[in-house]
Amino acid sequence: MAIPEPDRPQNERLWRGNFVTHAIAVLVAGVWRWNGDRVGQRPVLGRLTSHVALVLIFGFLLALGSFHLGGTANTMSLAADPPLSPGDATPSLPEGSVDPVGARSYYNAAASSIQIIRQAEPHTSIPVRPRLEIVTYIIQVGDTAESIAQSFGLQPTTILWSNPELEKVPDLLRVGQELIILPLDGVYHTVAEGDTLESVAEQYKAAAQDIEDCSFNRLPVRGRLRTGMRLIVPNGTKPYEPRRVTAYQGPVPQDVVGTGRFHWPTSGYISQGYWYGHRAIDIANGVGTAILTSDAGYVSFARWTDVGYGYLVVVDHANGYQTYYAHLSNIFVTEGEVVTAGQVIGAMGSTGYSTGPHLHFEVRYNGYPTNPWLYLP
Repeated sequence: MAIPEPDRPQNERLWRGNFVTHAIAVLVAGVWRWNGDRVGQRPVLGRLTSHVALVLIFGFLLALGSFHLGGTANTMSLAADPPLSPGDATPSLPEGSVDPVGARSYYNAAASSIQIIRQAEPHTSIPVRPRLEIVTYIIQVGDTAESIAQSFGLQPTTILWSNPELEKVPDLLRVGQELIILPLDGVYHTVAEGDTLESVAEQYKAAAQDIEDCSFNRLPVRGRLRTGMRLIVPNGTKPYEPRRVTAYQGPVPQDVVGTGRFHWPTSGYISQGYWYGHRAIDIANGVGTAILTSDAGYVSFARWTDVGYGYLVVVDHANGYQTYYAHLSNIFVTEGEVVTAGQVIGAMGSTGYSTGPHLHFEVRYNGYPTNPWLYLP
């Protein structure tokens, strides 16, 4: 049977009232049952709580990940843009937008900072450790007593005083020659018959106690030295003995006197300076480089030598000074010839005891080698 139109609003209010009443009754009954059985409801509540906690944690991590991803994207966008140089214009913002305080300067700073990259350091600093033994070194091309000593942390004189054959030509080496390298500075002495610690120490101006305390010396228990044994004399020294060549015996030219003002005898670079065992300077360059007289004088020596100089020219300046030009590949003057300052007298070479082409240049006064740096401009 159809319901009359005027009765619908009343029926709707009745239905809604019944639904609300039913919902309240169900909620009250549920609360009453839960309150009556709290222990039985604990497993269900525990599972519900754990699920809610997991959902919250997952949501937090997702939000945190989104934040970092956004920051990475911004960094990548900065790196993708070309770096700004000091003269470049500041990038403009879209029309209508507001430039926040410091935004442009921050962009410039960020664009510049991405160019700074931390470089890897492949080198490891290794402390220098003292050597505990005597070693042998084979001379290579370009070696000098000074450079060898420096590579082993020694004084050049120690190289000379450890190798008797080198003492005769202390500044002249030859490729392939073997050298004894001591672990510390001093003299390497071969014991002769009658030697004692005191006499050896006195010979090299050292202390006998230093020789005895040196751990590298295997001294006999009773202290008596055996002939032929080798001893390191710490801080010992030897007197310098200049090499001499046969002097010119012909007539000395008259009215030839040097000015006393010396000039560079050739061009190149200094491969070895002046020191105790090298009373000269070495000027290195190519074979055939012109060698010039450093001052006026006459040629007192111009030939091959047997003391390590190779082809040598000696110019006597008739005022007490002589200049030596060694290791020449060619000689263009003869003994007794008068020469002027700057005259070509030979060509650079590597003759005699030498490890490469260079000029060995000495300035001697009354036959004794002096420091060339005192006279050259």
